[in-house]
Amino acid sequence: MEVGNGMTSPPGSSHLNPAPVGVSVKTIVERGDAYSGAELCDVEITVLEVIRGEKAWESIKSQGIASKPPRAGFEYLLTHIRFAYSRRGIGFGDGTYMVSEGQFITVSADGITEYEVPSVVKQPEKQLVELPMQSGETHEGWVLLQIPENVKEPLLAFKRQHTEAIYGVRGYVWFQLN
Repeated sequence: MEVGNGMTSPPGSSHLNPAPVGVSVKTIVERGDAYSGAELCDVEITVLEVIRGEKAWESIKSQGIASKPPRAGFEYLLTHIRFAYSRRGIGFGDGTYMVSEGQFITVSADGITEYEVPSVVKQPEKQLVELPMQSGETHEGWVLLQIPENVKEPLLAFKRQHTEAIYGVRGYVWFQLN
């Protein structure tokens, strides 16, 4: 994708240029709270596989993740993600990082409409959400989302702000889901 100065934007930097399945995106997340300084950490995210519709629902039922199908007009979507985390130096706390529920969301192809994250009993196995990670670790796991049945080219967005971050605003990182 061309940007105003003739440069090409890297995959994942915009909803207009989302990273394809299998392509890794390196970015920064910010950690901190009102009582400690901001800490920048490096992450690398790769969408490995996407399962949607009836196949996703069958997997969800067999794992006991949800007791009812998605609401009318929607379908479940399972996304297999590799997530690598590392601190840039000595920061606050023990350095543990967790992907929070709602940090990964599905979005319309135009980048405007965000779809609600389904409420479930537990996360799919192998879990990625709420899994503690130490600096230098890489984990693979599944994230359960939902999209309208008629959406043919949904996007996945990763909200780079850690749930406790109060400093700078960091935009989303974008991925294709087809």
